[in-house]
Amino acid sequence: MEHPLLALVPIGVVLTLTGVGGMISARNFQRRGQRTQGQVVRLRQGRRTRTSGIVLHYPIVRFTTAHGREVEAETPFGSYPPPALRGALVPLLYDPARPTRVRIDDAVGRGTVRGLIWLMVGIVVLAIGAGVAVTQVL
Repeated sequence: MEHPLLALVPIGVVLTLTGVGGMISARNFQRRGQRTQGQVVRLRQGRRTRTSGIVLHYPIVRFTTAHGREVEAETPFGSYPPPALRGALVPLLYDPARPTRVRIDDAVGRGTVRGLIWLMVGIVVLAIGAGVAVTQVL
């Protein structure tokens, strides 16, 4: 009879790949992104989570591109507490081809930390599932 924890192996693989993909995406965005400074004009509050009751805050920033175009855009990663308050100046990365694609230029804002967390959780889940699989073989 197969142990139910063997299901952790494919789940661990998916989580690990999600983490690797997130880290690669963050690195690629950092490579192609144009650096500038922007100002947080407001914070959009996400939904309250059921488990912790935490509300994530998504900064909306205003900045000027290298070509002089003024852009206002929402960052894709929310956090609690917010990474910056309204009116704060923040380092930004934006996609020159699509300037509304913007990230705060730090490890959390680029998505590196999020990818690393998924990677670590995936490795732990995979290790538990693999450990169960090995004990089934023995």
